[in-house]
Amino acid sequence: MTFRKPLVASVAVAALMLSPIASIAQETTTEAPAAEAAPADDSASEGVAAAVDELASQNWLKVCDPLPDGQKACLMRQVVLANGQFLGSFLLRDDPGQESRLLAVAAVPLGVLLPFGLTWQIDNADPVRVPYMLCDVQSCSTQLVINEQYVNSLKRGAKLTLTAKNRQNQDLSVEIDLAGFTATYDGDAALTFEQLQQQESGQNALEQVLQDRAEQLRQELSGEGAAAPADGDAVTEEAPAQ
Repeated sequence: MTFRKPLVASVAVAALMLSPIASIAQETTTEAPAAEAAPADDSASEGVAAAVDELASQNWLKVCDPLPDGQKACLMRQVVLANGQFLGSFLLRDDPGQESRLLAVAAVPLGVLLPFGLTWQIDNADPVRVPYMLCDVQSCSTQLVINEQYVNSLKRGAKLTLTAKNRQNQDLSVEIDLAGFTATYDGDAALTFEQLQQQESGQNALEQVLQDRAEQLRQELSGEGAAAPADGDAVTEEAPAQ
């Protein structure tokens, strides 16, 4: 037996959908909780926040699920963003219950040249070209069954460079920072699946508040939803579209 079904599904899409808390947060597609919903238990929230802070300090997010034999199936993931835009991600699945225990998944944005594939290179080691497995509305992903030797290379490395080609045949590179990889991989600190869901719900609630506030400010600046000044007609006409 391996990951519970919700977490199994996340293996295929985590590198595509999940994005950073700080540098490793999540872009989620779950709906924000209703405003009248009962607040989460404070101690549980504090526990999730502490776990997130510890993992964020190591550049990685780690989620584990227990297996019936007492072992754990874990996902480690780092997402790279620039000004809120997705640039790339790397995910490592370590699941003793699978025939291929170690699986790595890397993703880059859409608009890449598919026949070229995605090149993975740890520091100055020989690059490995990996074919794309699938593309969705957000990104294109590659996956590679790896071994302990490759994991050890990740532990010793400083960066993993992912290089794609755009439609003009130009290189598009993103660097995965391997700092903290060893500590996260070997350490016990990890979120449970339930904590991940709780963290995602809390983040979505915060994002909704920020979006609502931004819309309120937009309306105030454009004169919507507030009494117009004496020369409000002229101001409204001249105000640029937001």
